[in-house]
Amino acid sequence: MKRLISIFFGVILVLPAMAQNVILDDDVGIDREELERVVASWTSQMQQAAANDLGDRMELLNLSLANKKIARAAQQMSPEADPDVYWEYMFKLRNFQRRFMAEQFLDKLEIPDMSALAAERYETEKDTYALVPEHRISSHILFKCLPGECNRNELRPQAQAVLDELLQGADFAEMVESHSQDPGSKDSGGVFNKWMKAGEPGVTPPYVWALFQIDEEGHYSELVETQFGFHIIRLDGVKEHYYQPYEKVKLQIIDTLRTDYKKLAVKEYDAQFRMSDDVYIDGEAMDEIFLKYKTPE
Repeated sequence: MKRLISIFFGVILVLPAMAQNVILDDDVGIDREELERVVASWTSQMQQAAANDLGDRMELLNLSLANKKIARAAQQMSPEADPDVYWEYMFKLRNFQRRFMAEQFLDKLEIPDMSALAAERYETEKDTYALVPEHRISSHILFKCLPGECNRNELRPQAQAVLDELLQGADFAEMVESHSQDPGSKDSGGVFNKWMKAGEPGVTPPYVWALFQIDEEGHYSELVETQFGFHIIRLDGVKEHYYQPYEKVKLQIIDTLRTDYKKLAVKEYDAQFRMSDDVYIDGEAMDEIFLKYKTPE
């Protein structure tokens, strides 16, 4: 009789625990609160698919349960069974935890109004935030000579002869038509249809440098050698540098200040977890551990 009473009360105690799980398989369960959180984390497309199609629902639930089973398997790893795999997992887990805690800290961080500071930075660091540098546009004649495909020593005098004719007043468009081997610009009179600033990315540096050495519109560069061959560059136009008004760059400055504030705040948050003045370090153990990494004398 006592045995039956014991079994009865044991069942009574187990039932509420089992009832909490809305999914249970292989001793891994998901209770209602957890499942609601899981579903809330899905995309709206996934949520709608699970709500409207039983097959999609089962597939998504299956994936969620599998994730929990895999997590349990990971937690069961031990340094005794496979120390390399165990510690790799632990280090990756710690790195994730570090990033996660930093993200949580930033989510709750209250950032002050940066408007006044932004206005001050506009005045004190105008070149950084508001300067639009000088831009130039050009035309060119390309004497194509890719590495290994022609003799540049033989081609250089030919290109120089064309430049000399231009300097003496020859028509540039005619010279482009007769000599240029750049398929991208030859049909448009040699125009390199791109306004560029000094150091323009995506354009071979010798070309840009030479363009900014030309002192007047309509004038030519010296012969410019690039990986494509030799260029004769004509300066066609100049847009002088200027400063954008504050209202146009205000949001950009504020965004930069907010980013800097967050970086400093995270650094201070991280500092509280660094070694304290009361830290204990076993010097003898340190020497033993690092001995094999020491540079031989």
